[in-house]
Amino acid sequence: MNRPFSRFAMPLVALAFSFSTAIAGPGHDHGDEAPVASSGSVSPRFEAHSDLFEVVGVFGGHELSVFVDQYADNAPVLKAKVELESGSTKAVGEFHEDSGDYKFAVKSFEKPGEYPVTLTVTAGDDVDILAANLVIPDGHAGEDHAHGDNTSSPLYQRIGIGAAALVVLALLILGVRRLKKTRGAGGLK
Repeated sequence: MNRPFSRFAMPLVALAFSFSTAIAGPGHDHGDEAPVASSGSVSPRFEAHSDLFEVVGVFGGHELSVFVDQYADNAPVLKAKVELESGSTKAVGEFHEDSGDYKFAVKSFEKPGEYPVTLTVTAGDDVDILAANLVIPDGHAGEDHAHGDNTSSPLYQRIGIGAAALVVLALLILGVRRLKKTRGAGGLK
């Protein structure tokens, strides 16, 4: 490869790659600002923690998935007994080893509204009660929604395609210049 050409091509490729991977949309930066709500569809969720446990609940369609971790080290709590209470609804979660969550097939969350949720977690000798509110907004009840990752949205796809097109265009221009120089130098000899 011609030295001047490679001197420009590699930095352009690196710049385009870093540009395309560094673009962050609303809510994706890690600064001190409060996160901005995603415009994508996010499943209704709640979280709560105590000195022992941390729970995250995600309502997807017709069931509630609850993930339980040790609060101190974030280690998953597997095969515990997780009991749910919300209004007149009482249920025990079914542990799914493949996903590491506890599933509750509850129909009481299928209508829009705010639901107080109390979870009792029993893991060995550790027992704790955690409380949170699950908010089901209008238009979300009874539907399955993708998680809030918008990096596959059309805007991000267009930005990535645009960055790649700029790299290809820059490489073509450099290649044509190199070819002209090579032909010009060869014709003079």
